[in-house]
Amino acid sequence: MSEEKALDSCDECCQPKDIVDVFELINNLNKKYEKLQRDNIQELELTPTQHFILSQLWESDSQQFKELAEKCGCSRSTITGVVDTMEKKELVSRKLNLDDRRSLLVILTEKGKALKKITPPLEAIVNGCCPEINQEEMKKLGELLQKLLNSLKF
Repeated sequence: MSEEKALDSCDECCQPKDIVDVFELINNLNKKYEKLQRDNIQELELTPTQHFILSQLWESDSQQFKELAEKCGCSRSTITGVVDTMEKKELVSRKLNLDDRRSLLVILTEKGKALKKITPPLEAIVNGCCPEINQEEMKKLGELLQKLLNSLKF
């Protein structure tokens, strides 16, 4: 393919400035989302990451560090530090994985299970936060963001 044709086909490509603008918007959205979360869970003395981990464990107790890290979009070492703190708060504990003795499972304690009753679910926290966006637009936005995530090469 000649250089001229390559440039012509690149007319369809996103411009770097546009990509940077989108990532900055995503970053700002994430900051607002975390603030919204913190405002709703601060009296429980939880961080947004701790709240997210608890939410995952409330859905399906006894998960591997690797699974939690993937769901949180962070490293295993980050999850280890968060779980250490949660263990000190007696919300979770570690248990040997009988299916894979090389790994540990994170499980809820009774205190962690009881916290579910007084903790707002993520859906309740965001309910009504975006009245200018209808359901169809939100679904399309989700699809586009997923497409963006899947297209990242790193």
